[in-house]
Amino acid sequence: MKTKKWIILLSLLFMGIIRVYSQDIEYARFIVKTLTSSEYKGRGYIGKGDKKAAEFIVGQFEKYRLQPFGKDYLQKYSFSINTFPEKMEVVVDDRKLMSGKDYVISLASKGVKASYELEWLIDDSIPESSRWKELCSIDLTHKLVVTDEFHKNLVEVNLLGAAGYVFLKDSNEIISWKVSNGRILKNFLVMDIQKEKLGKTTQRISVEFKNKYEENYQTQNVIGMIRGLGSPDTFLVISAHYDHLGMMGEKTMYPGANDNASGVGMMLDLARHFSLPGNEPYYSLVFIAFSGEEAGLMGSNYYAEHPLFPLAQIKFLINLDMVGSGSEGIGVVNGQHLKKAGLLLQQLNDKGKYLSEVALRGESKNSDHFPFYNKGVSCFFIYTMGKEWPYYHTPEDTCCPSFTAYIGLFDLLNEFIVKVRFL
Repeated sequence: MKTKKWIILLSLLFMGIIRVYSQDIEYARFIVKTLTSSEYKGRGYIGKGDKKAAEFIVGQFEKYRLQPFGKDYLQKYSFSINTFPEKMEVVVDDRKLMSGKDYVISLASKGVKASYELEWLIDDSIPESSRWKELCSIDLTHKLVVTDEFHKNLVEVNLLGAAGYVFLKDSNEIISWKVSNGRILKNFLVMDIQKEKLGKTTQRISVEFKNKYEENYQTQNVIGMIRGLGSPDTFLVISAHYDHLGMMGEKTMYPGANDNASGVGMMLDLARHFSLPGNEPYYSLVFIAFSGEEAGLMGSNYYAEHPLFPLAQIKFLINLDMVGSGSEGIGVVNGQHLKKAGLLLQQLNDKGKYLSEVALRGESKNSDHFPFYNKGVSCFFIYTMGKEWPYYHTPEDTCCPSFTAYIGLFDLLNEFIVKVRFL
C-alpha cells in the first residue's frame, strides 16, 4: 500500500515538474521585446543590426548550454544587399511625407536628390491607349510616371525610359516594404505612395536619399544543439529566421515583432525547455536561427548547400515564421504532402485541444523550410492565423504581438517533437 502511495506521489510531483518546465510566454515576450528594440535597428544590414541580434541569440544558446558545431555557434556567409542608411525625405506640395507610412522606396533604387515633374498613367491607360502612345513620344528622362498596380510590369525593363515610377496605393492598403529586391540595383527610382498624399493637381515631387550598396556583406546563421539520449545521430531541427527589414533611412525602423522575433522567441523557448533535466530529447535537437530570409532565403539556402551534418540524418524540420497571433489556429505548409506527420499534428491537437484549428496546407516557397524541402528533407512551415495582428512589413509590427495561441502551439510542438519518432 505504501509503495502504491509513493508511486502516486512521485507521479504527481513529476507532472508538476512538467508544468513548471513547460512553455514560458514571458520569456518569449522578453525575446521579442529585446530583438525589436532600437539597439538592433530592425535586424537588417545597417549599424550591424543583424550581428547584434546574432550575438544575443548566441548568449541565449550559451545560457541553456546548447552545443555548437565546431568552435562557435556561427555559420558565416555573405551576399550583396542595398541599404538606405542616411536621411530620407520626400516632399509633395511643400509637405514632408512620413516614410514607412505615406511612402516606401524600393530597395532596388539608387540614391537621388532631385525635384521631378510628374506624368500620369492610370486607370484604363493600357498600352493601346492614346495616353500610352503620348508618353512613349515624351522625353521622360527627368520625369516620374505616376501609375497604379496595373502597370507594375513597367519596373522590370523601364519601357518608358522614365527617371522612375510612383505607384499609388489605396488608403485601405497598408504600404509594406521588402528587401528581397535590394540585391540588384535599377537605374531608375521606384516608390509607392498613398493615393491621398498625391493629388492629380500635383505637378512636382522632391525626393532625397542616399544608398549604400553592401558588396558581399558578411552575415551569419546561428546554430546550436541539444544532444539526444536515444538516437543522437538522428536530428530534429527547429528553425526561425531572426533577420528583418532593418532601416529605411535614418529614422524609420522596421522592428519585425511578428516577422519573425515571434518565431525566434518560440524557438528559444523550446531550446530552454528541452535543455532542462528530465526533458532531454530522444533525437538530437538542432536549433537554427537564419539570417537573410527577407533578402530571399539566403541563410537557409546557404545552410542547405553547406550543412553541418548530412541532411539525410534529419528526421524532421519545423520552421517557425510569424507565430505571434493564433485566434484562428495555425497553418501547416506541407501538411497535405506529408500526410502522416500532418495527421499526427491534428490528432495531437484534437486530443489536447491546444488550438482552434490545425489547417494542413500544400507546398510553398516563401520561408526557410523550402531549401530543405527541395533537398528531400521532411519539413513543416508553421505560422499562426488570426486578424488580431494585421501588421506585416510595416513599422507598426512592434512589441509585442498578441501571442494568442502561444501556449497551445508550444504544447502541441512539444508533443509532436516527442512523438514524431514513431512515424
